[in-house]
Amino acid sequence: MATVIAIDLSVSMLRDIKIKDTKESFTLLQLATHGVNVLLDYLAVHSRLEFVAVVTFSSTCDVLCSFTRDYDLIKAKITQLEFRTNTCYPPVIQTINYLVHSEWSNSITCQVIMITDGNCYEGLRKPDMTPFLFPGKLIVVPLEQVPSLYKNNYDSNKLPNGLGYITSPELPLTPSSVAKVFEKIAKETYIPYSAVLRCGNLKSDVHLTPPPMSYTKAADFEIMTCCISSELNIIGFLESSKVECPATLSRHLILHQRILDECLETNEASAKTPSFCVLLHGALKVENMTAVCQLSSNWYGLLVSWADNKKKSNLMLIILEPGTNAIPWLGDIRNLTLSPTELNNSDVEETQPSKTPDKRSYNQSQLVWIKEAGLQADIQKILRQARKMPDKIPSFYKELNRIRKAAIAYSFNDLLTSIADLLELECSNLPGGTHPDCALQLTHAAIELRKPLAMDPKLTIVPMITKYAQHDLM
Repeated sequence: MATVIAIDLSVSMLRDIKIKDTKESFTLLQLATHGVNVLLDYLAVHSRLEFVAVVTFSSTCDVLCSFTRDYDLIKAKITQLEFRTNTCYPPVIQTINYLVHSEWSNSITCQVIMITDGNCYEGLRKPDMTPFLFPGKLIVVPLEQVPSLYKNNYDSNKLPNGLGYITSPELPLTPSSVAKVFEKIAKETYIPYSAVLRCGNLKSDVHLTPPPMSYTKAADFEIMTCCISSELNIIGFLESSKVECPATLSRHLILHQRILDECLETNEASAKTPSFCVLLHGALKVENMTAVCQLSSNWYGLLVSWADNKKKSNLMLIILEPGTNAIPWLGDIRNLTLSPTELNNSDVEETQPSKTPDKRSYNQSQLVWIKEAGLQADIQKILRQARKMPDKIPSFYKELNRIRKAAIAYSFNDLLTSIADLLELECSNLPGGTHPDCALQLTHAAIELRKPLAMDPKLTIVPMITKYAQHDLM
C-alpha cells in the first residue's frame, strides 16, 4: 500500500546511451524516468490504492514528492530533475526510514525501488549500510551500459542483511529493455491477494489491500510461522463496544472482486449480482457490530466498518496476534459461544463474554490510555491540582510522577515535553492573587520534565524547597 521510488541524480546518470541502428540517444536519467512512468501506468490500472513517494539522492537525499495517489503529479515532477554530485547510499536509507515513520509508522509494509548506476553492486554492500526500520524490500535497478566489474565479484544479486535484491535490465540498454524490467517488478511485487469471505452459505470473492504477510514468531523451542488461508470464515458477531481496541498486526481493506470479461453483457450482469461483501459492510455499519473471522488454525481477525470521513466508509479486516487469547478482556475466543441452556433461558441478558472462574483485582496503579478521553482526564487532573497549590503540592507531584512513568513505559516520550509546555502556559496565566509558591513549583516541574534524567523510570520528581511555609510534601 506504500512505495518509495529513489532516483539517482549523480553525474554518472548524465551519460548518453546511443541506441544501435538508430540515431537516437538517451541519458541514463531519461531511461530511469521512462521506467518510473511504466511503473506508475501499471499501478494506475492494477493497484490504484497504492501510495507512492519519490526521493532523489546523490551525496545527500531529498524528498521530491511525499506519499500520494496522484500519479500525474509524480510524472510532472520527475521531468524537472537536475544533476548533482557523486552517489552516496547511506543517506538514502536514513531519509526513507524517516519518511515512512513520519507518514505512516514502522509497522506498515513499504516497497522501495531504487534506480541508480552500476556502482550499487559494491556501494550497497558496505558495512555502514543500515537496514530499513519497517517491513519491506529494496529492489535496485542498475542502469549500466556494460556489465559492472563489481558484479562478477558476487555470486548472488541478493543484498546482505535481507535488505533486498538487484535486478538488471537486459543489455544493450534501450527504452524497451528498461520498460520490461519495470513491468516484471510490478507484476511480481503488486500481486492482489484474493480470498473468499464466507459466513454459512453466504460467500463473496474479495481482494485484500495491501496483501497480508505471513507472521513469524520465535517461541521457546521453535520458530512459529503462520499464514493466512484463502478462506475467511466468519464465526460470530460482537458489539463493537466489547471489542474496544485490541493489539493488531495489520489492517487491510476488503474490496469486492468483480469478474471482468470481454463480453459487455457479462460485465453488466456481474455488476448487478448482489454481493455478500456489500451486505456485510452495511449491516456492521448500521448495527455497530464487529464480525469475528478465522484466518487459519488458532488465528483470528475482526471485520469492521471503518470510515476515514463522514461520507465514505469501507469494510476493513483487522488481523490480531495469533492465538486464542488475542483479546484478553474477552478471554478465549473459542468460548464465545452460546450453550443450549443459555439459548433456552430468556432471563439471561448478558451471556457474552463468558466469565472465567479466576478472580482478578482491577485496583491497580497503572494508567491505561485506550481512548483520548482517558489521557485528557489525567492531564486535566494535574492542572486542577496545580491551581490549588501550595495546598495540593503532594497530590500534584504524585500524579505527575504517575503519568511520567506511564509515558516512559509506553515510549510516549513526547508527552513529557507537552506536559512541560502546559505547565509553563498555566504558570503564565496565573491570576495576580495566586500564592508565589504555585508559580515556583510549576516552573520547577516543567524544568525537571525536560531534563534527560526525566526518562529514568526510577527517578521521582520531588517538590522544590522554597522559603515559604513548608508543608508535609511527600
